[in-house]
Amino acid sequence: MIKLFKSKVGDKFSVRLSDICEVWILFFIFCVFGGTPVPDVNEPYYIGKAIHFWDSNWVIDDTFLDSKDSHWAFYFLFGWLSFFMSPYWMAITGRFLTWFLLALAWRHLCFTIIRVRWSSVPAGLAMAYYVSEFNMAGEWIIGGVEGKSFAFPFVLFALAELVRGHWGRVWIFLGVASAFHVLVGGWSAIAAIIVHIFCKRKPDYYFMIVGGLVALPGIIPCLLLDYGTVGDIVQESHRIYVFERLSHHLVPYMFTWTRVLRFLLLVILWIFCCRFIPVGNRRQRWFDFFVWGTLIISLVGFILAYVLRHNESMSATVLRLYWFRMSDIAVPMGIAIGSMFRLLRLVGQLRICPPRLPRLGEVIIAATIFVTIFMITDYFLFGGFMFSWKTVPYVTITWCITVLLCRLILYVVSEFWGGCPKLNFSKIYQKYVKILQHKQNNINDDIPIVKYAKVAENADANNLKIWLVVIYAVILVYMPFGVFTELADSRTRFSFPKSESKKSIQAYKWREVCDWISDTANTPKSAKFFIPFDSVTFKWYANRSNVAVWKEVPQDAKSLIQWARSIEELFGDGRSKESELLINKISKKSFSQMLIRKTPDEIRNLQKKYRFNYILAPGSPDLSRRFGFTVVYKNSEYCVYKIENDDQ
Repeated sequence: MIKLFKSKVGDKFSVRLSDICEVWILFFIFCVFGGTPVPDVNEPYYIGKAIHFWDSNWVIDDTFLDSKDSHWAFYFLFGWLSFFMSPYWMAITGRFLTWFLLALAWRHLCFTIIRVRWSSVPAGLAMAYYVSEFNMAGEWIIGGVEGKSFAFPFVLFALAELVRGHWGRVWIFLGVASAFHVLVGGWSAIAAIIVHIFCKRKPDYYFMIVGGLVALPGIIPCLLLDYGTVGDIVQESHRIYVFERLSHHLVPYMFTWTRVLRFLLLVILWIFCCRFIPVGNRRQRWFDFFVWGTLIISLVGFILAYVLRHNESMSATVLRLYWFRMSDIAVPMGIAIGSMFRLLRLVGQLRICPPRLPRLGEVIIAATIFVTIFMITDYFLFGGFMFSWKTVPYVTITWCITVLLCRLILYVVSEFWGGCPKLNFSKIYQKYVKILQHKQNNINDDIPIVKYAKVAENADANNLKIWLVVIYAVILVYMPFGVFTELADSRTRFSFPKSESKKSIQAYKWREVCDWISDTANTPKSAKFFIPFDSVTFKWYANRSNVAVWKEVPQDAKSLIQWARSIEELFGDGRSKESELLINKISKKSFSQMLIRKTPDEIRNLQKKYRFNYILAPGSPDLSRRFGFTVVYKNSEYCVYKIENDDQ
C-alpha cells in the first residue's frame, strides 16, 4: 500500500514537473521573440501614463500626460510599481509577468485542445513566428508592456474554457481582458458570440452580465473620452486618428499590399490545414469557429472601409475600432494549433498502417519544388527579408536535408511499427494493369478488381499522408526555428532600443544628454523642452516635460486635435497643402536645419505659445548665433539651448 502511494505521488510529481518545464520553455521562446532592448517603442507611452496616473508630479505640465486616460485597469494595477522601481525595471517586471501569463495560457489552451503534453512548445514557436512575420495590420501578441499585453493571456484562458464548453468562465475571462484593453476583449467576445451561435448554445445571461460588469474599467474611460465634446470636434479627431496617424493599423486600402497578400496566403494555409483535412474533435472544431469569427469581423471591416470610402467622416468613426486586430492574432494561432493537431493525428494513422515511403528521386523533386516556391515567395513578398540571393545555396541545401531527414526518420520508425503489411504501390499498380487486361480479354471476370483498386487507393492516400507530415513539420518547426535562432543571436548582442538612433555613438550621447537634463541641479522639474518630433524616450530618461512629438498621440478628441495642430506648427515646413496628410506636412529636413530656416520671431512666437524654455537639438549646425540662445550643455552629438522667457 505504501509503495503504491509512493508511486502515485512520484507519478504526479513527474507530471507536474513536466508541465512546469513546458511552461518555462514557452516563456523562454517568448523572451527571445519579444526581448527587444528596453524601452520598446510603445513602453514610454504606456508606462509613462501609468506612472503619471499614480504620481502627477513625475513630469510636470506635460500636455500628453495630462490628457485623459483610457486604460484605467492597466494604469491602476501596474503604475504603483513606480514607487519602488525605475521605469526600466517596471518594463522588465511587466514583460516577464505578461510573457509568463501568456506561456501559462498558451500551454493550457494547447493541452485542452490537443491533449498531448509538450505539443504547446512547437505550436508556440509557430504562433510567435507567424504573428510577427505575417500580420496584416501590424498587430502583435509578444512585445513590450501595455494594456493588451495583459489582455491577450486572459483571451487565451477564455478560449480554453470555450472549447471545453464552460461558457460562464468564458465571459468572465473576456471581461477581465476587456478591462485591460476594451478592443482586444471586446472583439474576442464578439468572435465568441459567433461560436456560440454556430454551436446553438443557450445564452447564459447571468455570466454575460457579470463579464460585462468586470469589463467596466475598460469600457467607462473610453466612453468618457469625448463626453461633453462638440460633434464636429469629435468627427475631426476621428479623421486625424484614423487617416493621419494610424492608417497603417486601421485603413485596409492604405495597408502595404505585400502585407495583405502575405496574410491572405496565411489564411489559405490555415484553411488547407484545418478545413480540407478531416476535422478533429469538438474542441478543435470550436476553436476553428473562433478563428472564423475573427475573419468574419475583418471581412466586415474590409467591406465597410470600401463602402464608406467616399464618406470620410463616417468611415473614420467606423474604422477607428481596429477591425483587423484579432484576425492578425487568431489566424496564426489557428495554424499553430491546427497543424499540431493534424500532425499528431497523421502520425497516429501512420503508426497503425505504415505506408510505402517515397523514393529518393521523389524527395529531390519535392525539395526542389519547395525551395523554388520558397525563393519566389521570399523575393516578391518579403523583399529578401529571410535571406539574400547569396544564401540561396544554403537555403536549398537546408531544405533538402530537412526533407531527407523526415524521410529517414519515417523509414526508421516504420521498420519498428507493427500492424498491416507494408504496401508496394508499384507492384499493386502492375497487378491492377494485368487485371484490366484480363478484364478486356474476358479471361476471368471473377477477379476482384474493386478490392485491388481500394488497396491502390489506400496506398496512394498513405503516401500523401507522408508529405502532409513533412509539410506540417516544416510549418511548425523549420521556418519558425530559423527565425528563432536569428533572434536569439541578436538578443545576445548589445543593441539599442528601436526608439533611439541606430548609430551607437548617437544613442550613447542621447542617454548622456538626457541624464544631464534629469539632474535638478542642471534643469528644474518644471522645465519644458522642444525636441525632435520622433524622440520617444525623452521623458523616459530625462523626466522632463516636452512639447508634442509624433508618438505621443492623445486619446480624447480635444487633445488629439491640439496635438495635430502642434505637430504641424512646430515641425511643418509652412509650404504644405491643406489636403496633404499630416506626416507629409512635417519638414523632411533634420531638426536643426528645420529650426535654422525659421526666423527669430517665429521661434519666439512658438516659445510663447507652447511655453518651452529649452531646446534639445543636434549639435550641428549651431543655433545660438542665429537666435541668441544660451548653450547650457553640449556633447559631440547634441546640444541644449536655454531660451529666456520674456514674461519672467
